[in-house]
Amino acid sequence: MRWADIAVATTSQAQDAVSNLMIENGCGGVAIQGEAPVVVNCFLPVNDQIEQRLLRIQTRIKELSTFGLDVGPGEITIKYAEEKDWAEAWKQFYHTIKVGRRIVIKPAWEEYEPSRDDVVVELEPGMAFGTGLHATTRLCLEALEAHLRPGWNVVDFGTGSGILAMAAAKLGASLVIAFDADETAARVARQNVQRNDLEEFIEVHQTDKLDFITDQVDLVTANIISETIMTNADALARVLRTGGVLIASGITENKSLDVEQSLRNAGFDITDTLSEEEWVALVARRAG
Repeated sequence: MRWADIAVATTSQAQDAVSNLMIENGCGGVAIQGEAPVVVNCFLPVNDQIEQRLLRIQTRIKELSTFGLDVGPGEITIKYAEEKDWAEAWKQFYHTIKVGRRIVIKPAWEEYEPSRDDVVVELEPGMAFGTGLHATTRLCLEALEAHLRPGWNVVDFGTGSGILAMAAAKLGASLVIAFDADETAARVARQNVQRNDLEEFIEVHQTDKLDFITDQVDLVTANIISETIMTNADALARVLRTGGVLIASGITENKSLDVEQSLRNAGFDITDTLSEEEWVALVARRAG
């Protein structure tokens, strides 16, 4: 069994709340050290639930401020075993899955004989988010299959492993501009793009801003968190052409209405809502 060491930098005021939410999401116990900031540590087993648990912890920490708590930095640091060991751990439980009617996510270490209509994405997730196991990723893939049109230009905000960018390219996108703030994610995404021979269609950048995108595109995927979607609502509208499609997820049910309102304020019409477990994906069009 491999373990992920999760550390959250916070304040003494919020340390109990942070500790509780970490325990609620699978940590057997926590250790607290330091003063400014306070660092709350716990360990999670690397299994098929870790991706969902990490995203839920991240989301819950963001939400603590709505209860009047000063969470301080609120930064999450994750340390895994050596990356080769991490990949070996994945192989024990991560297998080929089909999402929607056509999209197949295949781990690099498995064989798969595709049918004529299959869109196969081969993935080595490494330490990046985005395997298809998490509900938010599946919802985004289903929405991509339903709404993407061949020849469209796409932006993938918070690309993680590159899974949505690669699916978009294999569904017919002419160009996908993918980016992530995390250095490891950007590196893993580039490796996956090469593995799928998609360098001609996908470019990967390391950044957390949409500012570098100067031309409007037809579709944007944003599988991130509610707060980041709301903060960037105007920027998302700017990079989409009139009538362009936004697929946004990483949204918890209790934040869905807030995100919808932020998008409407930025000039979007909500056209579809998809949900699985406690997660929501919104499909919106930029109004004229």
